[in-house]
Amino acid sequence: MPWLGKHFWANRLQDWQLRDGIIECRNDETNSHGRTVHILTRDLNTKPKPARLRATLHKLSSDGTGFGGFLIGAGGGELDYRSAALIHYAGGENGGLLACIDHAGKLSLRDFSDSSKPLAFDEYVLDQEEQNKGLAAFKDGLTNITLDCNIDPVGDDRFDIRLIAYDADTGEELSFIVKTGLSGLNLRGNIALASSPSGETGARFGFSDIQTGGDKISLHPERALGPVMGCLHSLNRRTLKLTAQFMPVEGSDWQDARLDYKLPESDQWVAGPMANIGDGYTALFRVEGWDSNHDKDYRIVLPSNPDESLFEGQIARDPGNDQPLKIALHSCLLPTSRPIDRPTFEPQSTLEENYGRYSQKSLLFPHKELVGNCDAHDPDLYVFLGDQYYETFPTRYGRSGPDKKLDTLYRWYLWFWTFRDSLRTRPCIVLADDHDILQGNVWGNGGDDSLGPKEEDGGYKYDLDLVRMVYRMQCGHNPDSYDPTPILHDIPVSYGNFVYGGTNFAFIEDRKWKTPPNANKDVPLTETTGNLLGARQEAFLKAWKDMEPGLPKVCLTASIWGSPQTDTELNPLVDYDANGYPPDGRTRAVKLLSEANAVAIAGDQHLGMVARQGVNDFEDGPVFFAGPAGAAFWQRWFEGQDRLENQYKSNKDSGNFVDCFGNKMRVLAVANPKMTHAEFIESKDSWGYFVGDYDLKSEGYGIVKVDHSKKSYVFECWPWDAAPSRDKQFYGWPISVPFDKAGKA
Repeated sequence: MPWLGKHFWANRLQDWQLRDGIIECRNDETNSHGRTVHILTRDLNTKPKPARLRATLHKLSSDGTGFGGFLIGAGGGELDYRSAALIHYAGGENGGLLACIDHAGKLSLRDFSDSSKPLAFDEYVLDQEEQNKGLAAFKDGLTNITLDCNIDPVGDDRFDIRLIAYDADTGEELSFIVKTGLSGLNLRGNIALASSPSGETGARFGFSDIQTGGDKISLHPERALGPVMGCLHSLNRRTLKLTAQFMPVEGSDWQDARLDYKLPESDQWVAGPMANIGDGYTALFRVEGWDSNHDKDYRIVLPSNPDESLFEGQIARDPGNDQPLKIALHSCLLPTSRPIDRPTFEPQSTLEENYGRYSQKSLLFPHKELVGNCDAHDPDLYVFLGDQYYETFPTRYGRSGPDKKLDTLYRWYLWFWTFRDSLRTRPCIVLADDHDILQGNVWGNGGDDSLGPKEEDGGYKYDLDLVRMVYRMQCGHNPDSYDPTPILHDIPVSYGNFVYGGTNFAFIEDRKWKTPPNANKDVPLTETTGNLLGARQEAFLKAWKDMEPGLPKVCLTASIWGSPQTDTELNPLVDYDANGYPPDGRTRAVKLLSEANAVAIAGDQHLGMVARQGVNDFEDGPVFFAGPAGAAFWQRWFEGQDRLENQYKSNKDSGNFVDCFGNKMRVLAVANPKMTHAEFIESKDSWGYFVGDYDLKSEGYGIVKVDHSKKSYVFECWPWDAAPSRDKQFYGWPISVPFDKAGKA
């Protein structure tokens, strides 16, 4: 099966499998260098002590060139072990060193830390001339060799490494090599298994009987991962919905799962509902009549072994309206600032620092500061409003072929791993957006893709079974849809309302029915017509206006319903991806929120902003808060330049604005990138607005407080690295909006 066990993280999921007790590399493509499996529960520490690694290597292909063995010191002790667990493919700073045997039986130590030769893996000069003589090994037909790596301290933070090959069947020593006086700086960090093809045909290797020992190796049982990656849940009064996300498990033992629960002070678990572990390795649970007035612990078990808890958490009680409801807003999260599996790793702007492939600026996952600073607010509810991952990060996409689902899961698991502990005890809502279904942009068109093959022709352009899996994984736990009827191609929907924390929420899919731009290609921008929300969601919002009278209303949506973007000269930029298009559909949607007297929370545009959307004037519509990206590559600007009328609290980037589609709005606050639009344009080396260096961007998260006692919404916008106990928000925040002024000023 694809899941190798709780001690291991595979790069990538589709490149490895567990079969008959052997961890096998499946990928022998010559452009798939340095496949790795990191041992999560072991690492090399800084102690001047010995360490030993031992495994049986199995040559899985009868021909082809390449090598297999151990990757030692990945991350250099400077990276979080989860960040370092992504190290594979190419060498770079903090990459570590390889202790390996090649297809012909030759032993070597190879450099995996040289950024100037990322795919060369140059061999270290050894201290023995005859190190590989007499090795019959793989070249003479032997397929199983035990590889033994001994690391011994010799003083002054120096170590000797001896790599020995044995016949795995007889125990006969075949050969050894020695490297003396290696710096301890090379011997701290993650330990991984590695298989790398080379040449026109590649070799593959498998591993079994993996052993570690010695005081220089630390044990971390708490880092074990799986078989449940984590759980997502929502609570809508007395209806609980929960998704248990399994690792990619296979076989008869992994057919069904059960959700149990109990009061925290009780020792007795209540056996809850059963669910099939279905597409995407997810089990979807539902409990009616849930007592939302009390905290309850939960666990996931297999019915065949109900005493073993696979994952535990807590369903917090509904906080009601006795205190402000705190909502955390996240969107647009890259695990790495650039794709790892590119031979070159160069910045795309001369303003960027040329940071290394495996630096902290490159390996952003697991976003410890972003997550920790957000969690310090102790949110009651988390909302994730799209682009949980991107199709080319951390590796190139696989939109087709037999491994497309595993490729998507590889990205999804990194997002889940980032937030699994935050969401272990708190509810969340997740909206899937374009990059989640592996499209750069999506104009859903109700699923109709008959206009043509391009994304701009509308519809869902890639594997539809994969699209259905994504919606199951990301949205299966969301509250029930107002009308659950799927769109064309049986693609599910996720829109409706729920009540939590004394607040009436709507959640909307603002691209599922959106009209494609190619349907209006010959019409002036301001005169284009079509759907933004579509008739079904417009009918829902019309009904939502009268639901739960007296409660404050918050609408969750993927993107702001306008296009507030400017160039260097304050001209509005054309962007059909922004939801100012089509303008008539946008205007209908804005009016519906205004009539409901609701505020809206969004993501997607990467540009943190609060703007009141207008219809006939600049302030006769609802307030939108678009949170900043957590970590994104594409940059946008709204630079008022102190030239706009009706500024908000003397903010030079605020004021009245008309976008490229003729939509009116008043911008109240904006978190522009730290470089100006003009500076970036002058510096960029590519066609796009790509920036990887987070020191040049304004990224973070949002906090929305629904304050029942003061009858106001408070919008907060925080940099990812700002500790809320001591640091400031982005300039212009916080912004407070009274309940009775939500829909119009």
